[in-house]
Amino acid sequence: MLQSKDINKIAELKNGFTPRWLEPDFILSSLKCFSFSAVCKCLNPLKTRGYSFESIFSCLISLPFLGLQSVHSFTGSAMAAHIEARKDVFYRLKNNVKICWRMIHLMFALKFIKLALNQGENNDDTIKCAIIDDSMLHKTGRYIEKISRMFDHVSQRFALGYKLLTMGYWDGTSFIPLDFSLHREKGKNKDKPYGLKKREYRKQYRKKREKGTHSWDRAKEADSTKIESALKMFWRAISQGIKIDYLLMDSWFTCEAFVRAVKRVKSQKVHLIGMYKTPKTKFSYLGELLTYSQIRNRLGTEKRCRKLRLHYYEATVDYNGVPIKMFFSRKGRNGKWRMFITTDTELSFIKMIEIYQIRWTVEVFYKEAKQLLGLGRCQSNDFDAQIADTTITMIQYILLTLKFRFEHYETKGALFQHVKEGIIQSRLNERLWGLFIELMRVIEVLFDEIDEMDIMEKILNDEQAYEMIKRLLPDEFEIEKAA
Repeated sequence: MLQSKDINKIAELKNGFTPRWLEPDFILSSLKCFSFSAVCKCLNPLKTRGYSFESIFSCLISLPFLGLQSVHSFTGSAMAAHIEARKDVFYRLKNNVKICWRMIHLMFALKFIKLALNQGENNDDTIKCAIIDDSMLHKTGRYIEKISRMFDHVSQRFALGYKLLTMGYWDGTSFIPLDFSLHREKGKNKDKPYGLKKREYRKQYRKKREKGTHSWDRAKEADSTKIESALKMFWRAISQGIKIDYLLMDSWFTCEAFVRAVKRVKSQKVHLIGMYKTPKTKFSYLGELLTYSQIRNRLGTEKRCRKLRLHYYEATVDYNGVPIKMFFSRKGRNGKWRMFITTDTELSFIKMIEIYQIRWTVEVFYKEAKQLLGLGRCQSNDFDAQIADTTITMIQYILLTLKFRFEHYETKGALFQHVKEGIIQSRLNERLWGLFIELMRVIEVLFDEIDEMDIMEKILNDEQAYEMIKRLLPDEFEIEKAA
Protein backbone atom coordinates (compact mmCIF):
# COMPACT_ATOMS: atom_id res chain seq x y z
CA MET A 1 0.00 0.00 0.00
CA LEU A 2 1.18 3.51 -0.76
CA GLN A 3 2.96 5.24 2.13
CA SER A 4 3.29 8.97 2.76
CA LYS A 5 6.84 9.11 1.43
CA ASP A 6 5.59 7.79 -1.92
CA ILE A 7 2.90 10.42 -2.44
CA ASN A 8 3.59 12.96 -5.13
CA LYS A 9 0.85 15.52 -5.84
CA ILE A 10 -2.27 17.29 -4.56
CA ALA A 11 -3.38 19.14 -7.69
CA GLU A 12 -3.01 16.67 -10.51
CA LEU A 13 -3.25 18.92 -13.55
CA LYS A 14 -2.13 22.19 -11.98
CA ASN A 15 1.25 20.85 -10.90
CA GLY A 16 1.51 18.77 -14.05
CA PHE A 17 1.34 21.67 -16.50
CA THR A 18 4.36 22.24 -18.70
CA PRO A 19 4.94 25.16 -21.10
CA ARG A 20 4.71 22.75 -24.05
CA TRP A 21 1.05 22.11 -23.18
CA LEU A 22 0.22 25.70 -23.99
CA GLU A 23 1.70 25.57 -27.47
CA PRO A 24 -0.73 25.54 -30.44
CA ASP A 25 0.38 22.08 -31.56
CA PHE A 26 -0.96 20.61 -28.30
CA ILE A 27 -4.51 21.56 -29.30
CA LEU A 28 -4.12 20.37 -32.89
CA SER A 29 -2.47 17.07 -31.98
CA SER A 30 -4.99 16.39 -29.20
CA LEU A 31 -8.00 17.03 -31.43
CA LYS A 32 -6.47 14.84 -34.13
CA CYS A 33 -5.98 12.07 -31.57
CA PHE A 34 -9.71 12.24 -30.82
CA SER A 35 -10.67 12.07 -34.54
CA PHE A 36 -12.17 15.53 -34.18
CA SER A 37 -12.68 16.05 -37.91
CA ALA A 38 -14.87 12.95 -38.09
CA VAL A 39 -16.98 14.28 -35.21
CA CYS A 40 -17.41 17.61 -36.96
CA LYS A 41 -18.63 16.02 -40.20
CA CYS A 42 -21.81 15.04 -38.36
CA LEU A 43 -22.31 18.62 -37.17
CA ASN A 44 -21.30 20.73 -40.16
CA PRO A 45 -24.82 20.47 -41.72
CA LEU A 46 -26.11 22.46 -38.73
CA LYS A 47 -24.15 25.46 -40.03
CA THR A 48 -25.59 26.08 -43.49
CA ARG A 49 -23.46 29.16 -44.11
CA GLY A 50 -20.41 30.95 -42.81
CA TYR A 51 -17.57 29.36 -40.90
CA SER A 52 -17.47 25.62 -40.29
CA PHE A 53 -18.34 24.09 -36.94
CA GLU A 54 -14.84 22.59 -36.76
CA SER A 55 -13.01 25.92 -37.06
CA ILE A 56 -15.20 27.80 -34.56
CA PHE A 57 -15.30 24.94 -32.04
CA SER A 58 -11.51 24.55 -32.25
CA CYS A 59 -11.13 28.21 -31.29
CA LEU A 60 -13.49 27.81 -28.33
CA ILE A 61 -11.60 24.73 -27.12
CA SER A 62 -8.29 26.62 -27.35
CA LEU A 63 -9.18 29.71 -25.29
CA PRO A 64 -7.83 28.72 -21.83
CA PHE A 65 -4.60 27.41 -23.37
CA LEU A 66 -4.09 30.84 -24.92
CA GLY A 67 -4.57 32.56 -21.57
CA LEU A 68 -8.05 33.84 -22.50
CA GLN A 69 -11.10 33.50 -20.27
CA SER A 70 -13.93 34.18 -22.72
CA VAL A 71 -14.95 34.95 -26.29
CA HIS A 72 -15.02 38.64 -25.34
CA SER A 73 -11.40 38.56 -24.15
CA PHE A 74 -10.42 36.67 -27.31
CA THR A 75 -11.98 39.20 -29.69
CA GLY A 76 -10.18 41.98 -27.83
CA SER A 77 -6.78 40.27 -27.98
CA ALA A 78 -4.03 40.42 -30.58
CA MET A 79 -4.85 36.84 -31.59
CA ALA A 80 -8.20 37.95 -33.02
CA ALA A 81 -6.31 39.51 -35.94
CA HIS A 82 -5.57 36.00 -37.21
CA ILE A 83 -9.26 34.98 -37.21
CA GLU A 84 -11.80 36.56 -39.55
CA ALA A 85 -14.80 35.47 -37.48
CA ARG A 86 -16.22 38.06 -35.10
CA LYS A 87 -17.64 37.40 -31.64
CA ASP A 88 -21.25 36.99 -32.88
CA VAL A 89 -20.15 33.88 -34.80
CA PHE A 90 -19.03 32.24 -31.56
CA TYR A 91 -22.12 33.33 -29.64
CA ARG A 92 -24.47 31.98 -32.31
CA LEU A 93 -22.76 28.60 -32.16
CA LYS A 94 -23.13 28.39 -28.38
CA ASN A 95 -26.79 29.46 -28.58
CA ASN A 96 -27.66 27.01 -31.38
CA VAL A 97 -30.71 24.95 -30.33
CA LYS A 98 -29.98 22.14 -32.81
CA ILE A 99 -26.55 21.10 -31.52
CA CYS A 100 -26.53 18.00 -29.33
CA TRP A 101 -23.78 18.97 -26.89
CA ARG A 102 -24.30 15.76 -24.92
CA MET A 103 -23.44 13.69 -28.01
CA ILE A 104 -20.26 15.70 -28.63
CA HIS A 105 -19.21 15.30 -24.99
CA LEU A 106 -19.93 11.57 -25.05
CA MET A 107 -17.97 11.04 -28.27
CA PHE A 108 -14.85 12.58 -26.69
CA ALA A 109 -15.31 10.52 -23.51
CA LEU A 110 -15.78 7.26 -25.43
CA LYS A 111 -12.73 8.01 -27.57
CA PHE A 112 -10.66 8.57 -24.43
CA ILE A 113 -11.81 5.23 -22.99
CA LYS A 114 -11.07 3.47 -26.29
CA LEU A 115 -7.56 4.96 -26.47
CA ALA A 116 -6.85 3.92 -22.90
CA LEU A 117 -8.17 0.41 -23.53
CA ASN A 118 -6.50 -0.25 -26.87
CA GLN A 119 -3.14 1.40 -26.19
CA GLY A 120 -2.93 1.15 -22.43
CA GLU A 121 -1.71 -1.50 -20.05
CA ASN A 122 -5.19 -3.09 -20.28
CA ASN A 123 -5.29 -4.57 -16.78
CA ASP A 124 -8.66 -6.29 -16.34
CA ASP A 125 -8.15 -6.38 -12.56
CA THR A 126 -8.19 -2.57 -12.29
CA ILE A 127 -11.33 -1.33 -10.56
CA LYS A 128 -13.39 0.96 -12.78
CA CYS A 129 -15.92 3.29 -11.19
CA ALA A 130 -18.69 5.65 -12.18
CA ILE A 131 -19.09 8.52 -9.73
CA ILE A 132 -22.19 10.67 -9.19
CA ASP A 133 -21.73 14.04 -7.51
CA ASP A 134 -22.85 17.66 -7.74
CA SER A 135 -21.24 21.05 -7.29
CA MET A 136 -22.40 24.65 -7.18
CA LEU A 137 -21.70 26.86 -10.19
CA HIS A 138 -21.91 30.43 -8.91
CA LYS A 139 -23.36 33.14 -11.14
CA THR A 140 -23.75 36.89 -10.74
CA GLY A 141 -26.57 37.63 -13.20
CA ARG A 142 -30.03 37.46 -11.62
CA TYR A 143 -31.68 37.38 -15.05
CA ILE A 144 -29.73 34.42 -16.44
CA GLU A 145 -32.15 31.83 -17.81
CA LYS A 146 -33.17 29.16 -15.27
CA ILE A 147 -30.94 30.59 -12.55
CA SER A 148 -31.96 30.08 -8.92
CA ARG A 149 -30.72 30.87 -5.45
CA MET A 150 -29.90 27.69 -3.55
CA PHE A 151 -27.89 26.39 -0.64
CA ASP A 152 -24.21 25.68 -1.23
CA HIS A 153 -23.13 22.99 1.25
CA VAL A 154 -19.44 23.89 0.79
CA SER A 155 -19.76 27.57 1.76
CA GLN A 156 -22.82 26.85 3.97
CA ARG A 157 -24.60 29.84 2.41
CA PHE A 158 -27.32 30.49 -0.16
CA ALA A 159 -25.93 31.56 -3.51
CA LEU A 160 -27.08 32.35 -7.04
CA GLY A 161 -26.25 29.76 -9.66
CA TYR A 162 -26.83 26.25 -10.98
CA LYS A 163 -26.22 22.87 -9.45
CA LEU A 164 -23.91 20.96 -11.77
CA LEU A 165 -24.64 17.23 -11.58
CA THR A 166 -21.78 15.17 -12.98
CA MET A 167 -21.23 11.52 -13.74
CA GLY A 168 -17.50 10.91 -13.81
CA TYR A 169 -15.54 7.83 -14.82
CA TRP A 170 -12.44 6.41 -13.16
CA ASP A 171 -10.73 3.81 -15.35
CA GLY A 172 -8.08 2.84 -12.81
CA THR A 173 -5.65 5.56 -13.88
CA SER A 174 -7.52 8.73 -14.80
CA PHE A 175 -10.78 10.53 -14.07
CA ILE A 176 -12.86 12.06 -16.87
CA PRO A 177 -16.36 13.63 -16.84
CA LEU A 178 -18.77 11.37 -18.74
CA ASP A 179 -22.03 13.31 -18.57
CA PHE A 180 -23.61 16.27 -16.78
CA SER A 181 -26.79 18.26 -16.27
CA LEU A 182 -27.52 21.73 -14.90
CA HIS A 183 -30.30 22.10 -12.33
CA ARG A 184 -32.22 24.78 -10.51
CA GLU A 185 -34.24 24.47 -7.30
CA LYS A 186 -37.68 26.03 -6.87
CA GLY A 187 -37.63 26.08 -3.08
CA LYS A 188 -40.60 26.08 -0.70
CA ASN A 189 -41.16 29.84 -0.42
CA LYS A 190 -44.05 30.70 -2.78
CA ASP A 191 -43.27 34.41 -2.48
CA LYS A 192 -39.75 33.77 -3.79
CA PRO A 193 -39.89 31.15 -6.56
CA TYR A 194 -36.43 29.71 -7.17
CA GLY A 195 -35.15 31.90 -4.36
CA LEU A 196 -35.74 35.06 -6.41
CA LYS A 197 -37.90 38.09 -5.84
CA LYS A 198 -40.98 38.00 -8.07
CA ARG A 199 -39.71 41.00 -10.02
CA GLU A 200 -36.38 39.25 -10.63
CA TYR A 201 -38.14 36.08 -11.71
CA ARG A 202 -40.40 37.97 -14.16
CA LYS A 203 -37.38 39.66 -15.75
CA GLN A 204 -35.46 36.41 -16.10
CA TYR A 205 -34.41 35.63 -19.68
CA ARG A 206 -36.73 33.18 -21.44
CA LYS A 207 -36.25 31.49 -24.77
CA LYS A 208 -38.87 29.71 -26.87
CA ARG A 209 -37.79 26.22 -27.82
CA GLU A 210 -39.38 23.74 -30.15
CA LYS A 211 -40.45 20.58 -28.35
CA GLY A 212 -38.24 17.63 -29.16
CA THR A 213 -35.09 19.61 -29.92
CA HIS A 214 -31.88 18.97 -27.97
CA SER A 215 -32.21 22.46 -26.51
CA TRP A 216 -35.73 21.71 -25.26
CA ASP A 217 -34.57 18.46 -23.64
CA ARG A 218 -31.75 20.16 -21.72
CA ALA A 219 -34.00 23.02 -20.60
CA LYS A 220 -36.60 20.53 -19.32
CA GLU A 221 -33.84 18.58 -17.57
CA ALA A 222 -33.03 21.63 -15.43
CA ASP A 223 -36.34 21.18 -13.58
CA SER A 224 -36.07 17.42 -13.10
CA THR A 225 -34.75 15.95 -9.86
CA LYS A 226 -31.06 15.17 -9.65
CA ILE A 227 -31.89 11.54 -8.87
CA GLU A 228 -33.90 11.26 -12.11
CA SER A 229 -31.13 12.87 -14.12
CA ALA A 230 -28.40 10.74 -12.51
CA LEU A 231 -30.30 7.53 -13.25
CA LYS A 232 -30.57 8.53 -16.93
CA MET A 233 -26.82 9.22 -17.01
CA PHE A 234 -26.15 5.79 -15.52
CA TRP A 235 -28.28 3.99 -18.11
CA ARG A 236 -26.73 6.01 -20.96
CA ALA A 237 -23.28 4.88 -19.81
CA ILE A 238 -24.41 1.25 -19.56
CA SER A 239 -26.03 1.40 -23.02
CA GLN A 240 -22.68 2.57 -24.48
CA GLY A 241 -20.97 -0.54 -23.08
CA ILE A 242 -18.79 1.37 -20.62
CA LYS A 243 -17.28 -1.05 -18.08
CA ILE A 244 -18.32 -0.14 -14.53
CA ASP A 245 -17.41 -2.23 -11.49
CA TYR A 246 -18.73 0.15 -8.84
CA LEU A 247 -21.12 3.10 -8.84
CA LEU A 248 -20.02 5.52 -6.10
CA MET A 249 -22.07 8.30 -4.51
CA ASP A 250 -22.47 10.24 -1.29
CA SER A 251 -25.52 10.33 0.97
CA TRP A 252 -27.32 12.93 -1.20
CA PHE A 253 -27.84 10.31 -3.92
CA THR A 254 -27.78 6.89 -2.26
CA CYS A 255 -31.32 5.52 -2.41
CA GLU A 256 -33.37 2.47 -3.33
CA ALA A 257 -33.65 3.60 -6.97
CA PHE A 258 -29.89 3.20 -7.48
CA VAL A 259 -29.76 -0.07 -5.55
CA ARG A 260 -32.38 -1.48 -7.91
CA ALA A 261 -30.71 0.09 -10.97
CA VAL A 262 -27.36 -1.67 -10.46
CA LYS A 263 -29.14 -4.98 -9.86
CA ARG A 264 -31.09 -4.61 -13.13
CA VAL A 265 -27.94 -4.37 -15.27
CA LYS A 266 -27.67 -7.59 -17.28
CA SER A 267 -24.71 -6.88 -19.58
CA GLN A 268 -22.17 -6.70 -16.74
CA LYS A 269 -21.90 -6.92 -12.96
CA VAL A 270 -22.17 -3.49 -11.33
CA HIS A 271 -22.18 -2.84 -7.58
CA LEU A 272 -23.14 0.24 -5.59
CA ILE A 273 -21.18 1.80 -2.74
CA GLY A 274 -22.75 4.82 -1.11
CA MET A 275 -22.92 6.68 2.15
CA TYR A 276 -26.42 6.52 3.63
CA LYS A 277 -28.31 8.96 5.85
CA THR A 278 -32.04 8.18 5.68
CA PRO A 279 -32.81 7.36 9.35
CA LYS A 280 -36.38 6.05 8.99
CA THR A 281 -35.74 3.46 6.27
CA LYS A 282 -36.20 -0.07 7.57
CA PHE A 283 -34.13 -3.09 6.63
CA SER A 284 -34.80 -6.76 7.25
CA TYR A 285 -32.27 -8.14 9.76
CA LEU A 286 -32.60 -11.47 11.56
CA GLY A 287 -36.29 -11.63 10.73
CA GLU A 288 -37.13 -8.10 11.94
CA LEU A 289 -37.69 -4.77 10.18
CA LEU A 290 -35.27 -2.32 11.80
CA THR A 291 -33.74 1.09 11.12
CA TYR A 292 -29.98 1.18 10.67
CA SER A 293 -29.55 2.69 14.15
CA GLN A 294 -31.48 -0.22 15.66
CA ILE A 295 -29.37 -2.68 13.70
CA ARG A 296 -26.14 -1.05 14.87
CA ASN A 297 -27.25 -1.29 18.50
CA ARG A 298 -27.66 -5.06 18.11
CA LEU A 299 -24.24 -5.78 16.63
CA GLY A 300 -22.37 -6.18 19.92
CA THR A 301 -18.69 -5.35 20.23
CA GLU A 302 -17.33 -3.07 17.53
CA LYS A 303 -14.27 -4.02 15.49
CA ARG A 304 -11.19 -1.87 14.93
CA CYS A 305 -9.31 -1.26 11.69
CA ARG A 306 -5.73 -0.55 12.79
CA LYS A 307 -4.58 0.75 9.45
CA LEU A 308 -7.29 3.43 9.25
CA ARG A 309 -7.63 3.98 13.02
CA LEU A 310 -11.38 3.46 12.68
CA HIS A 311 -13.91 1.53 14.74
CA TYR A 312 -16.60 -0.25 12.73
CA TYR A 313 -19.49 -2.69 12.56
CA GLU A 314 -20.73 -4.66 9.56
CA ALA A 315 -23.96 -6.53 8.85
CA THR A 316 -25.64 -8.18 5.87
CA VAL A 317 -29.31 -7.16 5.59
CA ASP A 318 -32.20 -7.24 3.14
CA TYR A 319 -33.22 -3.94 1.55
CA ASN A 320 -36.67 -4.45 -0.01
CA GLY A 321 -35.68 -7.79 -1.46
CA VAL A 322 -32.07 -6.89 -2.30
CA PRO A 323 -29.24 -8.28 -0.11
CA ILE A 324 -26.82 -5.51 0.86
CA LYS A 325 -23.97 -5.09 3.29
CA MET A 326 -23.96 -2.28 5.87
CA PHE A 327 -20.86 -0.73 7.37
CA PHE A 328 -20.84 1.64 10.35
CA SER A 329 -17.59 3.49 11.08
CA ARG A 330 -16.41 6.20 13.42
CA LYS A 331 -13.20 7.80 14.63
CA GLY A 332 -12.47 6.95 18.25
CA ARG A 333 -14.97 5.87 20.87
CA ASN A 334 -16.94 9.11 20.80
CA GLY A 335 -16.82 9.98 17.10
CA LYS A 336 -19.81 10.43 14.81
CA TRP A 337 -21.07 7.25 13.18
CA ARG A 338 -21.08 7.11 9.38
CA MET A 339 -23.06 4.47 7.55
CA PHE A 340 -22.26 2.94 4.14
CA ILE A 341 -24.18 0.43 2.08
CA THR A 342 -22.99 -1.75 -0.78
CA THR A 343 -24.60 -4.38 -2.97
CA ASP A 344 -21.27 -6.26 -2.95
CA THR A 345 -21.77 -8.44 0.12
CA GLU A 346 -18.26 -9.94 -0.25
CA LEU A 347 -16.44 -6.65 0.42
CA SER A 348 -14.34 -6.20 3.56
CA PHE A 349 -14.49 -2.92 5.47
CA ILE A 350 -11.04 -1.68 4.46
CA LYS A 351 -11.58 -2.61 0.80
CA MET A 352 -14.91 -0.79 0.79
CA ILE A 353 -13.28 2.39 2.18
CA GLU A 354 -10.42 2.09 -0.31
CA ILE A 355 -12.85 1.89 -3.24
CA TYR A 356 -15.16 4.58 -1.86
CA GLN A 357 -12.31 7.11 -1.57
CA ILE A 358 -12.03 7.01 -5.38
CA ARG A 359 -15.12 9.25 -5.18
CA TRP A 360 -12.83 12.10 -4.15
CA THR A 361 -11.40 12.20 -7.66
CA VAL A 362 -14.56 14.04 -8.73
CA GLU A 363 -13.82 16.69 -6.08
CA VAL A 364 -10.34 17.07 -7.57
CA PHE A 365 -11.98 17.46 -10.99
CA TYR A 366 -14.26 20.26 -9.76
CA LYS A 367 -11.37 22.08 -8.13
CA GLU A 368 -9.10 21.84 -11.17
CA ALA A 369 -11.78 22.57 -13.78
CA LYS A 370 -12.90 25.69 -11.93
CA GLN A 371 -9.41 27.02 -11.25
CA LEU A 372 -7.68 26.07 -14.50
CA LEU A 373 -10.44 26.02 -17.11
CA GLY A 374 -13.02 28.44 -15.73
CA LEU A 375 -15.80 25.90 -15.18
CA GLY A 376 -19.01 27.81 -14.46
CA ARG A 377 -17.56 31.18 -15.42
CA CYS A 378 -19.97 31.75 -18.34
CA GLN A 379 -22.39 34.62 -17.64
CA SER A 380 -24.52 34.35 -20.80
CA ASN A 381 -28.27 34.77 -20.25
CA ASP A 382 -29.04 31.93 -22.68
CA PHE A 383 -29.28 28.49 -21.05
CA ASP A 384 -28.09 26.88 -24.29
CA ALA A 385 -24.85 28.87 -24.02
CA GLN A 386 -24.45 27.68 -20.42
CA ILE A 387 -24.75 24.06 -21.58
CA ALA A 388 -22.33 24.67 -24.46
CA ASP A 389 -19.76 26.38 -22.26
CA THR A 390 -19.88 23.61 -19.63
CA THR A 391 -19.54 20.96 -22.35
CA ILE A 392 -16.51 22.72 -23.81
CA THR A 393 -14.88 22.82 -20.37
CA MET A 394 -15.54 19.09 -19.91
CA ILE A 395 -13.89 18.36 -23.27
CA GLN A 396 -10.92 20.57 -22.40
CA TYR A 397 -10.50 18.57 -19.20
CA ILE A 398 -10.59 15.28 -21.15
CA LEU A 399 -7.88 16.60 -23.51
CA LEU A 400 -5.70 17.66 -20.59
CA THR A 401 -6.24 14.36 -18.81
CA LEU A 402 -5.04 12.43 -21.84
CA LYS A 403 -2.00 14.70 -22.10
CA PHE A 404 -1.23 14.29 -18.40
CA ARG A 405 -1.59 10.53 -18.74
CA PHE A 406 0.87 10.43 -21.63
CA GLU A 407 3.46 12.47 -19.76
CA HIS A 408 3.15 11.13 -16.21
CA TYR A 409 1.60 7.68 -16.14
CA GLU A 410 2.83 6.07 -19.34
CA THR A 411 6.23 5.72 -20.95
CA LYS A 412 7.28 8.35 -23.47
CA GLY A 413 9.14 6.01 -25.80
CA ALA A 414 6.18 3.68 -26.29
CA LEU A 415 2.81 5.23 -25.58
CA PHE A 416 0.79 3.37 -22.92
CA GLN A 417 3.39 0.60 -22.76
CA HIS A 418 3.94 -1.16 -19.44
CA VAL A 419 7.15 -0.26 -17.53
CA LYS A 420 8.39 -0.94 -14.02
CA GLU A 421 6.05 0.35 -11.33
CA GLY A 422 8.67 2.59 -9.74
CA ILE A 423 9.09 4.64 -12.92
CA ILE A 424 5.44 5.56 -13.44
CA GLN A 425 3.93 8.19 -11.17
CA SER A 426 1.44 6.93 -8.60
CA ARG A 427 -2.19 7.10 -9.69
CA LEU A 428 -4.41 9.81 -8.25
CA ASN A 429 -6.57 7.35 -6.29
CA GLU A 430 -3.45 5.88 -4.63
CA ARG A 431 -2.24 9.34 -3.65
CA LEU A 432 -5.64 10.27 -2.25
CA TRP A 433 -5.60 6.99 -0.31
CA GLY A 434 -2.15 7.85 1.03
CA LEU A 435 -3.35 11.28 2.10
CA PHE A 436 -6.34 9.70 3.86
CA ILE A 437 -4.12 7.26 5.81
CA GLU A 438 -1.72 10.06 6.79
CA LEU A 439 -4.64 12.16 8.04
CA MET A 440 -5.78 9.23 10.16
CA ARG A 441 -2.38 9.15 11.85
CA VAL A 442 -2.41 12.87 12.61
CA ILE A 443 -6.03 12.88 13.82
CA GLU A 444 -5.42 9.92 16.14
CA VAL A 445 -2.58 11.77 17.87
CA LEU A 446 -4.20 15.21 18.12
CA PHE A 447 -7.96 14.67 18.13
CA ASP A 448 -10.63 12.09 18.89
CA GLU A 449 -14.00 13.13 17.50
CA ILE A 450 -13.05 14.95 14.28
CA ASP A 451 -14.68 13.46 11.18
CA GLU A 452 -12.10 12.27 8.66
CA MET A 453 -14.47 12.46 5.65
CA ASP A 454 -15.28 16.09 6.40
CA ILE A 455 -11.57 16.92 6.57
CA MET A 456 -10.88 15.31 3.18
CA GLU A 457 -13.72 17.26 1.57
CA LYS A 458 -12.49 20.48 3.17
CA ILE A 459 -8.98 19.94 1.81
CA LEU A 460 -10.30 19.48 -1.72
CA ASN A 461 -12.73 22.41 -1.65
CA ASP A 462 -11.47 25.01 0.81
CA GLU A 463 -8.10 26.74 0.35
CA GLN A 464 -8.07 28.06 3.94
CA ALA A 465 -8.75 24.60 5.37
CA TYR A 466 -6.07 23.23 3.05
CA GLU A 467 -3.46 25.59 4.52
CA MET A 468 -4.51 24.78 8.10
CA ILE A 469 -4.34 21.01 7.57
CA LYS A 470 -0.98 21.43 5.85
CA ARG A 471 0.52 22.79 9.09
CA LEU A 472 -0.58 19.69 11.01
CA LEU A 473 1.09 17.15 8.75
CA PRO A 474 4.72 16.08 9.24
CA ASP A 475 7.34 18.20 7.48
CA GLU A 476 8.32 15.35 5.18
CA PHE A 477 4.74 14.99 3.93
CA GLU A 478 4.07 17.41 1.05
CA ILE A 479 0.32 17.95 0.85
CA GLU A 480 0.69 19.65 -2.54
CA LYS A 481 1.94 16.32 -3.86
CA ALA A 482 -0.63 14.10 -2.23
CA ALA A 483 -3.77 14.29 -4.30
